[in-house]
Amino acid sequence: MRRALLLAVVGFAVSAPGAIALTVTPAVSGPPGDNGWYVGNVVVNWTITPTGYTVDFGCAPSTVIATDTTGKKVECQATLGPDTSYASVTIKRDATSPSVTANGDRAADSGGFYNHPLTATWSGVDGTSGIASCTSTPYSGPDAVGVSLSGGCRDKAGNVSASVPFVFNYDTTPPVLTSVNAAPDDAGARLAWQASGAVEVKVMRSVGGAGAAETGVVYEGVGDAFTDRGLKNGRRYTYLVQAADLAGNTATGSATVTPTAEASTKHLLSPGAGSSLSRPPLLRWRRVARASYYNVQLFRNGKKILSAWPTKPQYQLRSRWRYRGKRHRLVNGTYRWLLWAGYGHRSQHRYGRLLGRRTFVVH
Repeated sequence: MRRALLLAVVGFAVSAPGAIALTVTPAVSGPPGDNGWYVGNVVVNWTITPTGYTVDFGCAPSTVIATDTTGKKVECQATLGPDTSYASVTIKRDATSPSVTANGDRAADSGGFYNHPLTATWSGVDGTSGIASCTSTPYSGPDAVGVSLSGGCRDKAGNVSASVPFVFNYDTTPPVLTSVNAAPDDAGARLAWQASGAVEVKVMRSVGGAGAAETGVVYEGVGDAFTDRGLKNGRRYTYLVQAADLAGNTATGSATVTPTAEASTKHLLSPGAGSSLSRPPLLRWRRVARASYYNVQLFRNGKKILSAWPTKPQYQLRSRWRYRGKRHRLVNGTYRWLLWAGYGHRSQHRYGRLLGRRTFVVH
């Protein structure tokens, strides 16, 4: 950076009438900067005319000013007979570049990342002429780790600092949150989701439909499923799932569910709730102690189209079958299947409570 000096000349001379005036004149040389400053060594010489004078004080030849100063006064006074002449100059020298630091206009948002536009700022300290201006650079992308912006400061003498980098991480892209769903259970709800790029997932529960007042966080973690217990059957619950990445970006999804006593599907294994299938599924469930057989019922559009009594905890649906003398086939649509356990001989018609109900979609 450049440094500068300021020159101010003051002088006077007293001469007798008719005599040749005694004059003292300074000659200043050095690299000029801004605002009257010099940015390097300054040399002050004196020219005194006519000859034969006597130096009263100052007037040293080739006075060198080699250190920074906010105002160094250099003087010369000479006498010739009855005449006296005086002159002075004030030098301002600054040949030192500012000391500079770089920062953002705020602290990083989360995890050492900025997640929305910022401005990189540079600030400086200059002990002689003072700071005139510093760089300021806005940034709004692209996302990257180790973004580097450079800047610096200029002092009032015109000295410019070395370029100083500001290095930071920038990420404004939220994680990908998909497949948010909630399935009813007996006095509970089973939630599932898929979150790519997330470091934490929060689940908030509210009572009622969309826009209902939130009742609090019921899950925090890194998993992809959660079962909420202790709910009231028949009451509607809305869940807000929020996935956050390291930079603090969030993605949200929601699902609404109404638990019922008949909604428990802990005994049902596959297909999963709401599964989308292209072929007849194998219905599977957990074995029930002392059960002699099971009753599987299949519904489409609210109408029962199949009832079967397998003795093992599974039943393979077919693409075509007969039920109550009518032919049926597995066409595109939504199906619901229900399951009971039977005890003793089938003719006794001894069934336990509903073990569960679940839907699947054929396409």
